[in-house]
Amino acid sequence: MSFKITGCIIGERDIIRIFEAFSFATIPVKTTEEFNKVLHDEIESGRYKMLIITETFVLHIDLENELLIKEKKPIILSIPTNSGSRENAVRSLSNMIRKAVGIDLLSIEGEKSI
Repeated sequence: MSFKITGCIIGERDIIRIFEAFSFATIPVKTTEEFNKVLHDEIESGRYKMLIITETFVLHIDLENELLIKEKKPIILSIPTNSGSRENAVRSLSNMIRKAVGIDLLSIEGEKSI
């Protein structure tokens, strides 16, 4: 039996377009408001078990979407941008995971996990 995770990439068009070559669905967004609407719609639809978000936008997930992520439990991953900071993305994802499961699964090098 094979296991297949379907994924979608959300973020800036220039960054996410390479993923089309790997058969991922891509959804380009330009603003935080547009991003949060798209993210909400995709989580609600349940089409994708994994959502990959560019770092620019993963830092701006609104409270409503954070609650929806806790409820529906999709896999949320972040990819860095040219201007992004890995530390910010890891901290944001770590906070969401900590809230969802009660433990810190991610940590930044040299920093203690909580």
